[in-house]
Formats: sequence, structure tokens, C-alpha cells
Amino acid sequence: MWFFEPNPLRPSRASRLVEGKRFGFSLTELLVAIVIVMALAALTTAAVSAASGNQQKLRTRALIAKLDAIVASQYESYASRNVDAASGTARGAVLRGIARGDLPDRWSVVADLATKATSELTPPQQAYVAIWKSLSDQSKQTVGREQEGAECLFLAVMHGGISDCLDCASLHIDVGDQDGDTMPEFLDAWETPIGFVLEPKKLRLPPDSGKDFFSSSLPFDPVVATTIEAKGGTMRPLIFSAGPDNASGLLPDAGPTPASNEHADNLTNFDEEAKR
Repeated sequence: MWFFEPNPLRPSRASRLVEGKRFGFSLTELLVAIVIVMALAALTTAAVSAASGNQQKLRTRALIAKLDAIVASQYESYASRNVDAASGTARGAVLRGIARGDLPDRWSVVADLATKATSELTPPQQAYVAIWKSLSDQSKQTVGREQEGAECLFLAVMHGGISDCLDCASLHIDVGDQDGDTMPEFLDAWETPIGFVLEPKKLRLPPDSGKDFFSSSLPFDPVVATTIEAKGGTMRPLIFSAGPDNASGLLPDAGPTPASNEHADNLTNFDEEAKR
């Protein structure tokens, strides 16, 4: 029987492997690993941020749609009302006056309603006047300085009787008082008040279109055959979110602020219509 005797002068394969094995990493390998980890972390953060941003947009669009359904239903009801007017144009003016009182977007409108006799006011207007008269003189001077349209939207929906809801919980909408004047607002997913403009004369959609979204014909007036309708047709109330940058970039009549692109990320109740 033959036996293999290893050469004592030659190291075994196992010992050679042990001798050749490196323990730890070189500095270059560590740097490469750190760079890879950082890149993966950046990609993951970007993906999470994008998903979160999309979710916020979806939530805000759903909120705007919910409020728009309430306001639009009320606004459209004026077209069929019977009013004492001598002509179609005069009738339109009367109906627009009622709409401005029932769906105010400025506290000055409510203050003006408070100077009229109760018999001249509609039920929603009477509710607004009662709230206005309950404010102190100091509060009347400061209310609505920053979030006037948003506060009036909350006033109309929650106190004007134009919605069947009795509290904000039924609407599933967050509420806050972001300017601290005791008058609440509906908040979007970025905790910014939802804006409201009753007559958005200078609204442009898409923002960079350079054209007014609504026609120059006034709501509730007779339609003239020669009237050239814009994409949005006759003017209707605007409900909007300032978007991720929390800045609407809009003038009071919903026109873009000169030399500003802050309105580019706004979300409105007319976005889908503008895309068609």
C-alpha cells in the first residue's frame, strides 16, 4: 500500500490559502461602497418624496373637487331663479348681485350686507351678517387680511346653508386658522388654506397659455350669437390650492402676478377642463 507523504519543505494548499487571504477592505473599496450606499439612499429618498408629493396632490385635488361640487351646485341654481327685472341684461345683474352676497369672497361684501335691512337679505346672507355682527370692532379691522377668500369659502359652505353637512367631519376636510384671526379656513394637503375667487376674470389655464380661460361675457346674461367663447366658457367660481410652494402667485381677480411663476404649481377646479 502506498502512502503519500507531504513534502515538509512545501506549504500545503490550505496554508497557502490562509497566507494569501486578506482581512478587511482597502480604502478604495470602502470609498466605492460608501458612494454606492449614498447613491441608493438618494434614489430611495427621491422616490419616497415623489410618492408623498403625488399623494398630497391627489388628496388636494379630491378636496377641491368636493368643495367645487358644493359651490357649483349653488352657483348654477341662480340661472333658474325668478327675479324682478325689466330685461335679460338687468336680470343677469340682479342674479350676479345675489351670487356675490350668497358666495362672498371678500369680507367687505359681508360688511356691506350688514348695512341692509334683514328683509333685503337671503337666508345665507342673514347668517353671514349675524357672524359679522358678533365680531368685535377690532376683529372686524383685522379679519381676512391674509386669507380673505379662503375664510369666505369656509363661511359660505359651513354657515350659508349651501351644503347638507353640519360639521367639517362629514366633509373629511382639515380646518385651521393659518393667519390667526379666529376665522377658519379649509386646508389642503400642505396645510395651506384653499383659496376662493367668485369672479376669476383674468384666470389663465394652463398658466403659461397667455390667454384668459373665461370669456368676457358675464354670467347669467343672455348669450349673444356674436360672443366668442373662451375655452372655459362663461366665468364661474374658482377654487384653488397654492400647491407645494404655498404661494398662489395670483392677483385678487385670479390673474397671474407680474414677473412671477408661483402660480405654475397651483391646483384648481378647472385643471382637467383646461387639458381637454
